[in-house]
Amino acid sequence: MSIVVQKFGGTSVGSTDRIKRVSGYIMKEKKKGNDVVVVVSAMAKTTDTLVNLAGELSEVPRKREMDMLLATGEQITISLLAMALQQKGLEAVSLTGQQAGIQTDEVFGNAKITAIDTSRIHSELSHGRIVVVAGFQGVTVDGELTTLGRGGSDTTAAALASALKAERCDIYTDVDGVYTSDPRVVHRASKIDRLSYNEMLQFARMGANVLHPRAIKHAREYDVPLVVCSSLKEGRGTVISGRTQTSEAIVGVAYQENISVLTIHGCEGGESLILYDLDSHHIETDLIKHEQNIVLIVKEHDIREVQKIVRQYSRGFSYVEVRNDLSKVCVIGRIHSSGEVQEKVTNVFHDYHIGKVSVWESSVGLSALVDRCDVKKAARILHMHFGLDYVESRRAIL
Repeated sequence: MSIVVQKFGGTSVGSTDRIKRVSGYIMKEKKKGNDVVVVVSAMAKTTDTLVNLAGELSEVPRKREMDMLLATGEQITISLLAMALQQKGLEAVSLTGQQAGIQTDEVFGNAKITAIDTSRIHSELSHGRIVVVAGFQGVTVDGELTTLGRGGSDTTAAALASALKAERCDIYTDVDGVYTSDPRVVHRASKIDRLSYNEMLQFARMGANVLHPRAIKHAREYDVPLVVCSSLKEGRGTVISGRTQTSEAIVGVAYQENISVLTIHGCEGGESLILYDLDSHHIETDLIKHEQNIVLIVKEHDIREVQKIVRQYSRGFSYVEVRNDLSKVCVIGRIHSSGEVQEKVTNVFHDYHIGKVSVWESSVGLSALVDRCDVKKAARILHMHFGLDYVESRRAIL
C-alpha cells in the first residue's frame, strides 16, 4: 500500500464548506487504497488576525511568543478537518507538529526541520486512520514550539513525504498549477505541465510564491514527485520531478514586490561574516557587489533583523542605506550568451519607461531592481518580449 501526502493551503480550508470539500478529495484518495497523510495550513486570514492581535499588545513581540500564538491557527484546522472526515465515516486523527515527530532547530519564526520521527504516523496509518498534521510547526530538542516561516506548510508536507517515502506529495492551492508568470498579473501566462526540481527551485528562489525553496529541496533530495493543483476546481496540475532541466532557455518571469534593499557603503571586507550570520538566521538574500559597496536584497519583513545583524560589523564600513521603494523582477532560465539578455532587458525597460536601478545575471536567470510602481508592468512586458505569451501549454523535457 502506497502513502500519499496531501497538503491544503489556507484558501482551500478557508471555511467549513471548503473543509467539507477538501474532505472529499481526501476520501477519494483513501478509496484508491492508499494510506493518506494530510498537512494543512491555518484557515485563510487566521494568521493575519493573530498577528494583528499581537500588534495591539506589543510593538515588537518576542519571536518565541509569536510562534506559540501563530501555531494555534493550524491546530484549529486539523481538528475541524478530522471532524469532517469522521462525519463521512472515515477514521481520522489530528496531530500537532510535535505529535507528528517534527523536530526543528531553535530559530523562532523561521525554523528548519532537522529530523522527523515517523513512528507515531506509521502507527496511526497501520490502524487504517487518515493522519491530519498541522503544517508550519515543529518542536526543538528542548521542547520549544517553533514555526517554519513563509511556506512552512509546504515544507512540512514535502519533508513528511520524504521521511515516509511517499509515492507523491500533492500540493493543493488556489491555483491549478505553476504558470510561466503570475496569471493574476500577467494575463497571457500559461500553465506548465511538467517541471524539474531544479526549474521549480529557480521559480521559487526568483520570487514565485507557489512553493517555498525548502519544500522543493526536501522533495528533490528523496526524489518524491510534487504535484501542484487546485482544490477549487478539477483538472491536471503541474508535476515537479526529475533533475534534468528543459532545453528551453527561458521558462518564465517572476517578481517580488515586498523587498528591502540595504546598501553597505565603503565596505572593506567582512561580507562573508555578514552572510554567515544571515544564513544562521535562515534569512534569504541576494548579494550584489559594486566597487566598495555591497547590496543586500531581502524580504521586507526581514529588514529589521538584517539591520541588527549588519550593525554588529559597523566598524568595517562607512554607512548603511535602506530603500523600500524597489521591487525585483526576474527572467528565469539558463542564460546562454552573457550580456545579450541583460542588454535586451535594459533596452526593453528604456523603451517602456520603466525605472531601472540595477540588472544582473546568474546561473539561474536574470534579475532586475525596478521602481515598485513599475514591477507588474515590467513582468508583463518581459513575459511578452521573451516569447512566453499565447502559449497554450509548455512542457519541460526531463
